[in-house]
Order: sequence, then structure tokens, then C-alpha cells
Amino acid sequence: MKDGEATGADEIVGWPKAHFAEHKRRYPDFDGPTVRAILALRITAQRVENALGAWFLGDGLTPQKFGVLIVLASANDPSTLSELRRSLGTTQANVTGLVAGLERSGFLERRTSRDDRRVSYVSLSRSGKRLVEARSPQFFARVREGMRGLSQAEKKTFVELLTKIVRGYEALDG
Repeated sequence: MKDGEATGADEIVGWPKAHFAEHKRRYPDFDGPTVRAILALRITAQRVENALGAWFLGDGLTPQKFGVLIVLASANDPSTLSELRRSLGTTQANVTGLVAGLERSGFLERRTSRDDRRVSYVSLSRSGKRLVEARSPQFFARVREGMRGLSQAEKKTFVELLTKIVRGYEALDG
């Protein structure tokens, strides 16, 4: 298949074939399948976020905030913001903002380390624990339903492919 030819991704990526041909003509490094894959990934991620975000709206949450809550629910001890950042694969500034919002909503408790005042520990509050217990079964059912079109083997392969993409982009940072 040539750059810009129709594929199953055309349902996701709405770029007209002529755009791919024009970019290929103007930019020697343009690779249609690569651009189509990145567009499909970004659009899919946005649609997942939109669907989950609408579901969380009644609780005043976002998928990212709920991610913080379920990470903390699985931890036996309070977590530092750096530990949360690594678990969530996001930036320190993003974690700080998420934690601040969850703390304002009463879902988290934060305390400063006795040994190092620059370090904060966060854990679920009682209302945070209740929320996670109440919403987790529905959340896990929703994400399972959303991925029902993939076999277990395809899900494993999907994660392996996403890991390769992450490594490729991490190499650009270094």
C-alpha cells in the first residue's frame, strides 16, 4: 500500500488522500503510514478520554484524577509526588496540579515529610477510599467493554507496540 492510500485507519484519521500526497511531494521525510499511525493514536486517545471523562463528570473527576486515586488505592503506604509521577508516566507539574485538585475535593490527604520539607506524601482520605471502592467496579467494566474488540493476545501485542513508541519518543528527549 502506498502513502495516503485508504486503510481501515481512514475511519479514524480524516485526512484526505490529497493531503498525504501533497506532504509527500513537499517533504522528503514525510512517511504517510507513520503520520497516519500517530494521528490514529492521538485521535483514539482523545476519544477514550472523552468517553471516560463524560462518565466521571458527575463525581467532579477526570480520567487523570481517577488514575491518581486508583494508584493510591493500590499502594500500601502514602506515596510521594515523584512516585506518583513515575506510576502515571506524566510530569511533576501535572501530578502537582492533579493532587492539589483532589486535595481540594477532599479525596486526598497530604503531609510533609519530617525528614525533608520539600517532600510531600499523599494518601486517600476516607471519602477518596469510598469513591474508589464505589467507582472502580464500573470503571474496570467500562474499560473492559471499550477494549472488547481485542483478544487477550492482541491486548498484549498492543501494549508491546505502545511500549516501542514510548521508547522511540523517549530517545528523542535524550
